[in-house]
Amino acid sequence: MSRINLKHLISHGAAALCFVMAALTTACTESIDTSARYVFKERTIASYLEDHPQFSEYLRLLQEQKVSTVSETTVYQLMTAYGYYTCFAPTNEAIQLYLDSLVIKGIIPEANWNSFPDEETLDSIRTVVVLNSILDGTKLEKTYITAEFPKTNEEFEVTTMADRKISVTYDKKDLDNCRIDGICPVSKTNRDIETINGFIHEIAYVINPSNETLGSTLHKFTYDFTSNLSIMAKLVEACGLVDTLTKVRDERYETLYKNNAFPNFKWQLRSWEIEAPEHRKYGFTLFAETDEFWEKELGKDRKDITKEDIVAWVEAQGYYPDAVNDENYSNENNLLNIFVTYHLLPERIPVDKLALHYNEKGFNYRNLSASPTVPVWAHYVTMGKRRLLRIWESLESGGPYLNRFPKLNNGRHEDYHEKECSEQNKGIEIKTDETSGIVKLINGIIYPISEPLAYTEHVRNELAKVRIRYDSWELQPEAMNNDMRLVSKNDAIWYFSSDPDKQYFENATVNSKQTNFMLLSGRDQSWPNYQGDELLAEGLYDITITLPPVPKQGIYEIRMGVSTYSGTRGICQVYWGPRKDQLVAQGIPVNMQLGGNSSGNMLGWETDTDDDDYNAEVDKKMRNNGFLKGPEYIVASAGGSQTNRMNAGATRRIVVRESMSPDVTYYMRFKTVQPDYTTKQLFVDYLEWCPKEVYDNPEHPEDIW
Repeated sequence: MSRINLKHLISHGAAALCFVMAALTTACTESIDTSARYVFKERTIASYLEDHPQFSEYLRLLQEQKVSTVSETTVYQLMTAYGYYTCFAPTNEAIQLYLDSLVIKGIIPEANWNSFPDEETLDSIRTVVVLNSILDGTKLEKTYITAEFPKTNEEFEVTTMADRKISVTYDKKDLDNCRIDGICPVSKTNRDIETINGFIHEIAYVINPSNETLGSTLHKFTYDFTSNLSIMAKLVEACGLVDTLTKVRDERYETLYKNNAFPNFKWQLRSWEIEAPEHRKYGFTLFAETDEFWEKELGKDRKDITKEDIVAWVEAQGYYPDAVNDENYSNENNLLNIFVTYHLLPERIPVDKLALHYNEKGFNYRNLSASPTVPVWAHYVTMGKRRLLRIWESLESGGPYLNRFPKLNNGRHEDYHEKECSEQNKGIEIKTDETSGIVKLINGIIYPISEPLAYTEHVRNELAKVRIRYDSWELQPEAMNNDMRLVSKNDAIWYFSSDPDKQYFENATVNSKQTNFMLLSGRDQSWPNYQGDELLAEGLYDITITLPPVPKQGIYEIRMGVSTYSGTRGICQVYWGPRKDQLVAQGIPVNMQLGGNSSGNMLGWETDTDDDDYNAEVDKKMRNNGFLKGPEYIVASAGGSQTNRMNAGATRRIVVRESMSPDVTYYMRFKTVQPDYTTKQLFVDYLEWCPKEVYDNPEHPEDIW
């Protein structure tokens, strides 16, 4: 039976309406194959709506709304066909309330469908009502009953048919009372209606997510003192960042995709046809001190606080002593610019992905109510001058924090939970409930914070004292912006063009047209992959990755996490250095088939015993051979008990040991040296940066986690 994916039928643009409604503009020419429809022995979404008169207006709109501007197929017809759809169906009363709101906004003079001033506006409004009411989960084979809705203020993984993200909030006194996007109540009595092609939930208002960008919103907030973010908005605007923060997607990529410039890759290993990503979206996250914070800190009314006041305050705190303190705020070396850009990340990080929980020890993601176990972290590179911003969540923290540095129970027989956390190291809480004031936008999210955020000497010192582990895709903001991180479908995979004119990532350059470059999800596969996914390349591969900065000057090891589960693992030469065009080979080539279970045990790998002194000697022997056991932190199967340290096939290679500077950008290149390269692959699970203070500390040896 063929499966229909509406995302291959439509693309979208913004309508020029004063209230910025979403609009549909497309050049797609695909049509729906109606030959594979079910015989209606049971209800489809369409047939259910037909049988219930409270949805008659919604049903009419479904019948009028086309799936594209060049197709006569309607969304109604789609709802009669096979698929995985979650339909939030507004009642006639809900649609009337929405029309009433359009009268208040001055869009139409009367609250009816005959009062629209022109056909374009009518089409745009109908598009908003219809395409935002349905989650198209066909590609992920995902539908939602209310019991599986995201947690409070989190977004659905599946986008609407308008390619928008919507979220859920709950009444704290009655968790059965939930709303979509904060304003659309889901009926308590008419929900979880199962049909052949999905589920229906009745709602009491039309879903209408904001089409505002982060840039346009901050521009409005500069004069909106009720936003509680007017001061940060002024600072961002003063630094000349508004235009950058207005970007939504790469329109050149959109055109190439529509013109079939990215043919499917035929992956012979699994007999799969792999698609390129449909979009290349931009995204941004802003952590913003509130107006309330600044009023308290400066003793002035928010209306009277100027950017000069903030500059004077930042200077008085001793932040960024080497910065240039002048009025050229757009210069990335300027004091205000350095302060502001440390609050900005070049990726849109939703609430549920502030901490990526998957296969850390003790956690079972299948338990929807599971609490954190061992800490989960991510280290992002900020906008402007490249610096590290840590996001941390643990059982003890009770939620996500910025730049938190607790002491951990990290002994060989301890549990890696937080032991203690001083006031100086507690970090800044990121509040995420419905009262937090989070602003969700088409290309960004604003998280209000109540303490000052800065890349202080203390933060840098703390970062320089810990091992930093990055998932390979954490280094590519596009992966987060385009919903590739921690995808729920176990065979989710994307292919990226090796054509120099069509490359997808800012921080990854494919140097050979014979490179087959992929992101592969290992979810539910019982692979020992950190956070599930992996970087994979085949063919005559040659890839260069831009590395994140180190926090302080010093000697660091870079380790490469590899598992030897596949016989297709190959041999690559790793290059490293500060000049992208003149990188230096690092040691002998890395044999990715060589593990602790390889014949001859060249690594010196042995199973841990009850004798910790002996285990430490094994670790030293492996280090002398350029290897480490896998981390105790990672388990092969989420919720399982076998850790990567216990797994002979999951090890770490020491690939670089060099002095590094925080002000220098370094690169790493992976190039095949395999004669039979057509059947061998590059595999990179994660990379680790470990300072000499950690790996060569005689008093406190590096932990096993």
